Amino acid sequence: MLFFKRHIELFYIPMTNRIISILIVLITQSITSQDYIDLVKINYGTILDAGFENSDAQTNVTIFDVGVTYPIKLSENTAIVTGVDYIQHALDLVPNGETVNLNNITLKAGLNIKHGSKWSGTYLFLPKIASQDLHTDGDHLFFGGVALLKYQKSDRMQYRFGAYASSEGFGTFVTPILGLYYISEDSKWEVSASLPINADINHRFNDAVAVGFGFQAFVRSFSLEREENTSELYTQMSNIEFGPYFQHGFMDQSILLRLQAGYSTVSYEIFNEGDTLPIRVSAFEFGDGRNLLNPEMTGNLFVRVGATYRFHLKEKQGQ
Repeated sequence: MLFFKRHIELFYIPMTNRIISILIVLITQSITSQDYIDLVKINYGTILDAGFENSDAQTNVTIFDVGVTYPIKLSENTAIVTGVDYIQHALDLVPNGETVNLNNITLKAGLNIKHGSKWSGTYLFLPKIASQDLHTDGDHLFFGGVALLKYQKSDRMQYRFGAYASSEGFGTFVTPILGLYYISEDSKWEVSASLPINADINHRFNDAVAVGFGFQAFVRSFSLEREENTSELYTQMSNIEFGPYFQHGFMDQSILLRLQAGYSTVSYEIFNEGDTLPIRVSAFEFGDGRNLLNPEMTGNLFVRVGATYRFHLKEKQGQ
């Protein structure tokens, strides 16, 4: 962890070191076995030639996302977690249609609390705007939240339990979270999972190069652009993707570049607003009597490049 030189006041520490100190306090109070925190993540990917049922038409789906997280210490046991995520999807929603841009901006605000020597928790409020033109009128401002408890079994193993819930265009979405974090004694193997949302396993060959396998499952909704004398619509996006990746680190592993390829089950379904589900729990839809307005999509291969700005906490201990 980062220890400042004696007799130097915090006022005189460069801004970069102040940010590092805040991040380190947050992580240590969270008693997580991870020795890093990802401050900024950027990804750009394309799902190649996604198809439509009963049609020869195809569409490339491009997805750009950027996430920023900034924690602030309140006390020895509590820290505020702030941040923002932005996502844009560009694709044809119907065969041979015009390309539409679907946008999502999510604010992150919550607390990271140390409950005891083994238990800690992260509790986030996640309001978001999710629409074609980022309007907030009507039912296009959604609210969500996540609660995640973490149990530190050992220095190398942590268990995670929690739940995520959100209002969506299709109704209420809820998913339980069960996961873990593990790093091998030689730090070559690392596993991070918060199922059924995401999972990652990787092997580090040296200080710079690693290969791994990643899994992600998304469920989101976007309201579509409103026009006069037309029905108000929303699209439900469901996507499961998985595949191997290659990662290379620079600047003492503070900058990570990743190339991933794999398969995506991409699905963007259009419905009338008000045509909703009673509830959706993870991948299970209950009482789905909705009228689908566009052909179902078929998945295909995807390619993604990404960059991460990462702080390595243990390496800061001697500074």
